[in-house]
Amino acid sequence: MYTRITRSGGRSYLQLVEGFRTQAGVRQRVVANLGRLDELGGKKLDPLIHGLQRALGRVPISAPVPEYDSARALGDVHALNELWSSL
Repeated sequence: MYTRITRSGGRSYLQLVEGFRTQAGVRQRVVANLGRLDELGGKKLDPLIHGLQRALGRVPISAPVPEYDSARALGDVHALNELWSSL
């Protein structure tokens, strides 16, 4: 299964599609229409994603908040060192 974006009447729609083989070749079947792409946001897609993860027995992964260390400013020290060396 995969998602497919279709366009109709100037709007984009998100579909859940299943691919399968027949004697005539590879075919696709729309399993679900998930709605207009411009109306779908995190508030509507997140519950669907979490529900699929629960159904598969996977623990939802949340990204850790990065921590930043303060950086040392060495550009001015390097410039003054070069200036001192040229004297």
